[in-house]
Parts: sequence; C-alpha cells; structure tokens
Amino acid sequence: MQYFADTAVKAATSAGQALLGNFRRQHASVYGAEILSVGSRTLSKEITSSNDHEADKLIIEVLQKECPSHNLLTEETGLIDNGSPYTWIIDPLDGSSNFLNHNPFFAVSICLAYNDEPITGVILSPFIEEMVVARKGQGCTLNGRRVRVSSTKELAKTYVVGCPGGEKNNIRFSKMEYALHQQIKDFRKIGSAAVECYMVATGRVDGFTTLNIDPWDVAAGVLAAQEAGGLVTDFNGEPWKLNKTDLLVSNGLVHDEILAELSNAGIPQSAPKMSEAS
Repeated sequence: MQYFADTAVKAATSAGQALLGNFRRQHASVYGAEILSVGSRTLSKEITSSNDHEADKLIIEVLQKECPSHNLLTEETGLIDNGSPYTWIIDPLDGSSNFLNHNPFFAVSICLAYNDEPITGVILSPFIEEMVVARKGQGCTLNGRRVRVSSTKELAKTYVVGCPGGEKNNIRFSKMEYALHQQIKDFRKIGSAAVECYMVATGRVDGFTTLNIDPWDVAAGVLAAQEAGGLVTDFNGEPWKLNKTDLLVSNGLVHDEILAELSNAGIPQSAPKMSEAS
C-alpha cells in the first residue's frame, strides 16, 4: 500500500506544480460557451478550465506508467475501464472557481479504491503547501505529521463547513445551512470539497456536509477523515459509499446531533447516484 501512496503523491505533485505555476500567472482559458480569464470574475460554479485538463493529463500519465492495469475515473476524462478491481478516483483541480478567481483554496485529490473501498487517499493544496496522505488502517498525515479530528463535543461550539455540490442544489443547501447555523458556532463555505474534508481530518473544523456530490470530489477526503478518527455517513446515518451523494463528515462526537438537526429541518437523504466506479 505504501507504493500506491507514493504513486499518488508523485501524481499529485506533478499536477500541483503545474497548477501552481499557472495560478501565479493569474490567467487561464475556460472551456465552455466562451473563453474567459480570471479578470472576468465569473460566478459560475460549473466551470472547467485548461488547468483542469492539463492537471488531468499529468496525473493519468503517472498512474498509467506506475499502475498500467488499474482503472481510472477522473472528473475530466471519465472512466477508463481496464477490468481491474483497483480504480483511481481523481479530481485534478478541486475548487476550479477558486483557482480562476485567484483564491488559494484549491486542491488535487487522488484516491485509490479496491472493489469500491477507498484504501489510499492523497490531497495536495499547492499554494498553501499542504499534503494530506491517508492509508486504510494506517492513519492520516498532514505534511508527514499524524493528525486527528477535533475533540469538540458540544453542538453549540461546533464549526461546520459545507459544499452544495453544484448550483442545482442551492435551495436545498441554503435550507441546510440555515438549519445548522441556528445550533452551531458557525457554518462556512470554503469552495473546495477536498479541502473541506481534510479540514475535518486535521481538526480545524468539526464537520463537513455536502449534497449530491461526485466521488472524485470527496473520496480521498473521506478516507482522510476516517483514518484521522472521524465518522462519515449519509444523512440517514448509513455508512457512505461511492454511489451515495449526500454525506456528513465529522469528528464523530457531534455526528448524531448534526444528523438530528438535518432531520428536524426536513433535509432528506437524496437518492443515490450510480457511480461509474461501482
């Protein structure tokens, strides 16, 4: 498993260096109806830039060289099915809008799943120089130092971060945010699900919640939180799977109380989406 972690670190570092170089130049082409730059300050959350595709290619290049028989599932390329029980689940640039607006909270997220069970996760935040590495049964580290979730037990002292998972979920997300904000210390939105997940793992926040999320956004972060002592479920309290779309990641100590608040507010679990990794 160490080989897989080393491979993921190598791939993430290759992509991260390219992203950081482009980020410092403050310019990127955007795929879509028109060509935009950072200067246009686009508000769209559904955005893919040349940087996403460049990082995607760099990651695929490393993984296909080091693990040629494995499947690949990336946000940009989709599924490359080699019939293997191993699947790499990749978001080459999580937080694309942050990146394009010159916000430093963006990340490369790489997870390896065996029979749909995450076993290795790496998240690199290039600008803030943070590397999270998690291996199933081996714990989670931040820049080589072992990390644990927070010890917060009281809901009123809890900090939660969240991601709507796309513009189509904005109304539902607003209801969820409002419901939680009444009971917790604060609710914040960072703009990168991968970063928000590992903030739970490192004990910087006590919970992370998101709606209708794709596996490449959170697979590595879910493993990081679990290996740091956290708990991850859907909104019904069932163990999260790659085809589950809503999830709550927490330190485990405030998990049930957060789920209860979501239930009281009438925020039901959405129907699972079929993951291409399953």
